[in-house]
Amino acid sequence: MDTEVPKDAPRHGGNIFTIFITSLSAAIVVAGGLGIVLQAGILAAVARMGLGPSFLWAGTAINAALTLWLAVWTFARSWHVERRLKAGLEVDEPKLSILANFRGS
Repeated sequence: MDTEVPKDAPRHGGNIFTIFITSLSAAIVVAGGLGIVLQAGILAAVARMGLGPSFLWAGTAINAALTLWLAVWTFARSWHVERRLKAGLEVDEPKLSILANFRGS
């Protein structure tokens, strides 16, 4: 019985629709989860410390901007990694730039 892993494992590269759905799902899970947790913290701080509506609106705006940036970055990073894997390349180090992830593999 042969228990070795074949050296040339078949690569199952998805089409563009599959990569899009995977990247969108990753962005929703990562950014959505963080955004919900941060917003809960903001609401708890406002209720517990009585900080007022101005703190609530400012905290919500900052949270929304951070969550939006993280969603776009996660989408771009996932898209970049999926393209590299489809091309048979190794995964590279992540960059904080959104545009760097959309540039060539």
